[in-house]
Amino acid sequence: MSSERSKSIDKPTATTTDSTKDYPTNKCMRILYTRSLLCSAIYFALAYFVQGITDIASGFVNLPLQTILKDKLQLSPSQMGTFFFSCTVTWSIKPLYGILSDFVPICGYHRLVYLLITTALNLCAWIALYFAPTEYNYLLIFCVLAAFSLAFNDVLIDALMISLGRPLALIGTLQGIQQTSAKLASTISQIPAGILASSSSTTLQYNNNQTINNHTMKILRNHQNSNKNIFLITSICPIILFFATLIAVRERRRKFNKNNFAQTWSILSGIFQYKRFWIITIFLFVYSASPQLKTALFYYQRDILQFNPFYVSILNTTYNGCGILSALIYLSVFSHHPTKRVLRIAIVMRLFAIASYLFATDKITSIFVAIFTGFCSEITNLALLHLAAKSCPKNIEGTLFALFVSCINFGAAIGDWLGSIIYEYLGFIALIIIAIAWIGTTILATCHIGEHGIISTHGDDDDESNDKYHYCDVVEKRIDTAENEELNDIDTNSSTG
Repeated sequence: MSSERSKSIDKPTATTTDSTKDYPTNKCMRILYTRSLLCSAIYFALAYFVQGITDIASGFVNLPLQTILKDKLQLSPSQMGTFFFSCTVTWSIKPLYGILSDFVPICGYHRLVYLLITTALNLCAWIALYFAPTEYNYLLIFCVLAAFSLAFNDVLIDALMISLGRPLALIGTLQGIQQTSAKLASTISQIPAGILASSSSTTLQYNNNQTINNHTMKILRNHQNSNKNIFLITSICPIILFFATLIAVRERRRKFNKNNFAQTWSILSGIFQYKRFWIITIFLFVYSASPQLKTALFYYQRDILQFNPFYVSILNTTYNGCGILSALIYLSVFSHHPTKRVLRIAIVMRLFAIASYLFATDKITSIFVAIFTGFCSEITNLALLHLAAKSCPKNIEGTLFALFVSCINFGAAIGDWLGSIIYEYLGFIALIIIAIAWIGTTILATCHIGEHGIISTHGDDDDESNDKYHYCDVVEKRIDTAENEELNDIDTNSSTG
């Protein structure tokens, strides 16, 4: 068995070198090389654009939903943190979605049918939110359904992206396109969301008055309908994505094979015995679980700085707009640099970004802080995603990448919940100090980051013939063996037949 050096999945494999040797040197220009590749990139961008609109945690509906929970339902910071934790926890079980789609095809399809079903579920969730009463239980149930369907859809999109991008060394490029599109969606949706949120906030202020005339009552009812219009407008996005999926996604139909199921499960379960896998998983979780400022910042801006929802939407727009620039910088500069260097830069940038919130004391300084933190945001996010993607062996990338990203999502959900509790009991400054201390310690872990993932702490990864920690190479050999056995079985059956 060959002891060839383990390759990153973001480099062309030997089987694709000949077919890609005429590609342009610039990776970004490779997207324009063929019509099918360009269509796929456009579809990935559209899928993440829809995700940027419909994401409960950061999309179009986020600010109006926060306003409803705070002003109408009178939730405390920790209660709102619990609400969003309950919604985003569906992003933390993404490996289950990956296992289901990888192992159990529907009508012979591992991606296409699941994409259509999850998009339809997302549409049903937003329509249900439009018709259901504005009460905590209804909001929680249907927001969880919307988050679940979007998370499942995201797993399928990422699996398609990795399977396409790995042979062509375009994973970093496609991830940059996806995140830029998501940030663009979040940016252009914040001002309309702020207008709707301000309308609902104004309605609640009027409702506190003792006397209201008939004309004012009609105006209030129109403003109250704006809460529902948020969900109705959002429901347009899954409709667009549904038809785009029918047009753009092409998948070979495959029959369910029990032998393939057993082989794939054996390959997947074998990953858990490798130390490198566990180090990557723990690093991604611990880094992401640092106390977050998202929910706490909303209460700080509304209660301490006395910003109205519309001005908060301006800050969010500024933040996301700079996030687009951040994603483009990562796409053109950082995506081609060594993993260790990029992670260290990203961690240091995040430390300075968190510390900058100490200077957000009024409207002007908050604008500058939003610019700086937005500029740092996507470089940090994409550095983690790129590390996760480069650590996925072939053929099970949907499940394993979902597992890594789930660690990031679950850590972020816990971090936001912790941040809201720390803010409620200790204050905003204490939250910033704790977050800085937490993240600062994770930079030590980058000493064990290699170009192909996190290396062993015992230093025996220098021997490239030792596959104990190079689980990508081991798993690929298992996959090749399983595929060869399947081909031999087919040849035997055909010869005996």
